Amino acid sequence: MTRAPQRTTLVISVIVGLTLLVITGLTFLVQPMAEDLDLPNVTVELALVAPSIAALLVVFIAGRAGDWFGERKTIIAAGMVFTLGAGILATATIDPAVIIGLAMCGAGSAVIQVVALSLLKRTTLEGKARVQAFTTFGMVFPAAFLVFPIATSFLLGFVNWRWVPAIWSFGGVVVVVMAVLLLNRDRMRTGSGEWASSILAGIALATGGRMLNEIGREEGNPVIIAMTATCCTVATIACVLVVKRSKNPGLSVRPLTGVMVRPLLFGIAVIALIQILTYISIGLAYFYDMSPFEASIAIAPAQIGAVIGAKVVASRAIKVWGVPRSGRGLLLMTGLVMLLLVFVRPDTAVWYLVLVATVFSLTGMAALTVMNLDIMDRAPEGTAGIVSSFRTAATSLGGALSMVVLGVAVLSSVSIASGSGSVDEAQLEDLAAGFRFEGVVGFFIAVIGWAVLYVSSRRDRTTIRVGVSV
Repeated sequence: MTRAPQRTTLVISVIVGLTLLVITGLTFLVQPMAEDLDLPNVTVELALVAPSIAALLVVFIAGRAGDWFGERKTIIAAGMVFTLGAGILATATIDPAVIIGLAMCGAGSAVIQVVALSLLKRTTLEGKARVQAFTTFGMVFPAAFLVFPIATSFLLGFVNWRWVPAIWSFGGVVVVVMAVLLLNRDRMRTGSGEWASSILAGIALATGGRMLNEIGREEGNPVIIAMTATCCTVATIACVLVVKRSKNPGLSVRPLTGVMVRPLLFGIAVIALIQILTYISIGLAYFYDMSPFEASIAIAPAQIGAVIGAKVVASRAIKVWGVPRSGRGLLLMTGLVMLLLVFVRPDTAVWYLVLVATVFSLTGMAALTVMNLDIMDRAPEGTAGIVSSFRTAATSLGGALSMVVLGVAVLSSVSIASGSGSVDEAQLEDLAAGFRFEGVVGFFIAVIGWAVLYVSSRRDRTTIRVGVSV
């Protein structure tokens, strides 16, 4: 990789890493913030989901903005939104300010993350240079989840909670300054099209994700489920109508018409669906009576494994097997790791759960990194932003489905609100059974993902051979 693309890759990685301050630190921030501001339970619940809902709302707008206005300008604007949102949160004295501030942080983060991936694709050459760029970028997320939660929880032991969003706001300023000074100016953009379809698609995605999360809760509110299902359906229908009636729709599925693009989106969703780190953190807390901070320390090897998977394992696999075979092979290996959960019992040693989490993170993040590279390589010229939006949407839907498909077995076995001190032996056995269920179901889901990618890859090779012979 030459010096200029390498610098751009590092700048993008740092910028995206700073946007992860919110999602990695919010869990630790909520309790002291709620106590200081005397927030009711409903506001606390909204605060926890506000960043993710706002992020889903702008996913397709982000891709459209990046392709339309240029990635650099979009990152600068999103960085300003992020900075302002963190500032509002740091000075909040009323409930609405908390929700608005967190929502702005979530929206700004999502836009930057979507656009950054398309910029990475555009500014790196094909081949080895692009592999190096995407594997470096893949390290950012597990590294952030390794460092930021521990740093946030440690900081809150000494300072007022307002210092945390103040640091987020400073991080937003750094994002804007880096984008202004270190990213190349955008190319001239031309074109036309409507924005309604992107907005409606975001509403459908956000409400659909919220519906799945509510279904995954042990005591899901049927009113919320009905309302979000209705909103999702109406927004989806309206989006389809707008796209069909527009001569130049802003949200187009044409970039997804390749043989492999949709199967790759499915594979990315599968990896998000079978993720187990959240549930293993719960297991550490209940099996071994760990505090959230102690659990975050115990899960640190898994994040280190993810960093190694994204950079070392992904690079090595691509070099040996090539991109398509590496992606589906690593996905199958991740499914095999899931089977290790069938041996979990209430008295299982703590090192075993940590080992499973570490190996899972290593293979899972390697598979995700390879698939990200593969799908962005297939994005037609000028559509990298919208393809990145669909990639993010696939990850979000997979994560939301995880709560419904796998999470219920774990979360329904214990009362999260009551704490680890309230569980008895029967509940611990139910929790272990939930992990065993996760292992078997996760394995079969991974095998289905591998099969879809394998069959699609054979079709892709056949299509290429026919095209060459013609």
